[in-house]
Amino acid sequence: MVNVIDERITHIMTGPIGTNTYVLKNDPVIVIDPGYGVKEFVKGECIVLLTHMHFDHICGLKEIKPLKVYIGKADLNGLRDPKMNKSDLFRNSFSYNGECEVLSEKIELGEWHFRVIETPGHTMGSVVYATEKFFFTGDTIFMESIGRTDFPESDEEKIFESLRKLARIFKEVDQKAFVLPGHMELGFVCDLFEKNYFLKEALR
Repeated sequence: MVNVIDERITHIMTGPIGTNTYVLKNDPVIVIDPGYGVKEFVKGECIVLLTHMHFDHICGLKEIKPLKVYIGKADLNGLRDPKMNKSDLFRNSFSYNGECEVLSEKIELGEWHFRVIETPGHTMGSVVYATEKFFFTGDTIFMESIGRTDFPESDEEKIFESLRKLARIFKEVDQKAFVLPGHMELGFVCDLFEKNYFLKEALR
């Protein structure tokens, strides 16, 4: 499935479990969470931003030509370790040994200026990439749920701390800013406050 969000962002739903990959117009192109099949949409060199280390969000790295890959510090080892990144569960052992850069608080790539919000919980290195109009939330928060916290690298208490942090941020932004999660449907900030039980619980 391909969905053009605006003239700068293409959303692609990729295998093996319906991962949302985002391709951003830039020079070079920016790819957020490359899943299987991304090579059909990214032909040349690119910059990759990862929201976390899990296999379904990184498996497309072997299909494309990343100049640089950005990832949260606590998830860096997961790129190298098939057990940590869960590729072993898919019977497709995968590790990435190309050039990586640990995320800082801000990233500027061409006309894109990202705030990097640390959101440990689903993994300890999970992040949300935020611009004025878009929040790329990975598996930290979906429109109606959150990422799993039953993995060894997960922490349920931490994810609720992250949700409280995000709720404070979401209250201060345009409620029609896009929320672009790692799985399932897309929506707006106002939809999260209406539909997401976990976000409501974090605010109690």
